[in-house]
Amino acid sequence: MLSALDKTIKCLYKTVLYILVAIGTAMLIIAWAHVFYRYVLNDSLTWSEELLKIMLVWFCLLSTTIIAAQRGHVSIVVFKEMMPVRINRFLTFLTQVMMFIASLIVLAIGINFVISAGARLTPALRLPYRYAYAAIPVSFAILSFYELRNMAADYVRGPKLAVDVAEKE
Repeated sequence: MLSALDKTIKCLYKTVLYILVAIGTAMLIIAWAHVFYRYVLNDSLTWSEELLKIMLVWFCLLSTTIIAAQRGHVSIVVFKEMMPVRINRFLTFLTQVMMFIASLIVLAIGINFVISAGARLTPALRLPYRYAYAAIPVSFAILSFYELRNMAADYVRGPKLAVDVAEKE
């Protein structure tokens, strides 16, 4: 069962990475076009700043899922290495549980944001705000899935034997 979950996680991880590369590339091109129009053609694009803000939110929130998949949470390594193994494992597990609970809470809040956005449209693009707000529940659903998998892998295999999503196949 855990191996099937690991395959799903790896596929999801790669998909998120491809999406991040696409968003980052699009942001770069749009920003260059914005600068070109403003300073070379002396004419501003009316939609570019708004789209860049929305894309930046998506980029940042999806990037957090990559950190969770790689187990890159902020920690004070010096203290972690000085602790006995059992305490270290317990605190790692506790951190994962807290991250999982926090991600579920933010997921619920994000869903409420999407619902409350209704049919309101952004000023320049005339896109529904729910597309921008959807970054919250999508990212935190993925993050909670990663955390759940990390907890299961640590329980079954132990922290050092849990599969690395970034490893080569």
